[in-house]
Amino acid sequence: MKTEVLTPLAESIQKISALLLAGEVVALPTETVYGLAADAFSEKAVGKIFLAKERPTFDPLIVHISDKYLHAPEGIMHSLIKAGILGDEALAPAALKVLEKLMRKYWPGPLTFVLPRGSKIPDLVTAAHSTVGLRCPAHSLFQQVLSTVPFPLAAPSANRFGRISPTQASDVMAELGGRIPAILDGGACGVGLESTIVKLELHPLSLTLLRPGKINAAELESESGLEVKQSPGLMEQNQNALAPGMLDEHYAPKKQLFLMNQPFTLVPLSMLASVIPEVLWKRTGLLSMKELEPDFPQEKFGEVHVLSASNDTREMAQKLYRALRSLDARPELQAIIADV
Repeated sequence: MKTEVLTPLAESIQKISALLLAGEVVALPTETVYGLAADAFSEKAVGKIFLAKERPTFDPLIVHISDKYLHAPEGIMHSLIKAGILGDEALAPAALKVLEKLMRKYWPGPLTFVLPRGSKIPDLVTAAHSTVGLRCPAHSLFQQVLSTVPFPLAAPSANRFGRISPTQASDVMAELGGRIPAILDGGACGVGLESTIVKLELHPLSLTLLRPGKINAAELESESGLEVKQSPGLMEQNQNALAPGMLDEHYAPKKQLFLMNQPFTLVPLSMLASVIPEVLWKRTGLLSMKELEPDFPQEKFGEVHVLSASNDTREMAQKLYRALRSLDARPELQAIIADV
């Protein structure tokens, strides 16, 4: 199969729409990472996502909705239930109030809610759970595509399962070229990390953080007035995960990755040498979150990436996957070492 990379023109949106209406999968940009999208109401179309990604069916997908639901006169939740996307179990008055508030605050944006699923969402999307992950993406191209089709889009990251998520169209081509018909090139993703995922708990009313992201637990607690519990942790293979990103193989580079528990600016070189012998540093990629000290021996490493010279966490997030992918692609490197 030939994979076509489309520029963001009106005719490209039409071509993407036609492919989706025909039950195909396409790669689309979001503000977080590129997504591999298909008709969320069609089990056959969604099945093509799993085939292209080599993704296990026990790992659920996130459903992406049009921002038209944010302007529905009956309210966001009622309109999603009416559309068959959500079930009415989330309609308890207290739950409804909290959800509407959070959705109006953070949507469109990088926040996914795990809520009771509606009748039109097939088992394959949810890994047979009674809940579905739902978000409204902020990327204008994704929203333009959604405005041309009569269904929401299931869209996990557009990479093969367990690989580093793509933040630009060339990453998608490297991962899925020849497997999908089209990629819509929207440039580099603005956020660069997957969305925060929270699950609504009804008894008692609370939120559980299933996957961290740009929007943190403290912010959600402050906005919702609810307790935000931490997730149960990574799942083992063959367990049906509650949400994407909960399996221990997610987002991993192919090369061996060593994580230091403090910044490189505070790590003695002797400690680095105890993790990776100095004789192997030239075959090691170094990934630093912030600017290194002037006397740090960068020249001794095979490749060095500094995510933010100004210690900007947003810049770090945007560049993280791109840097990991660059290091992972260098054949002469054997390992990657990163700080926090």
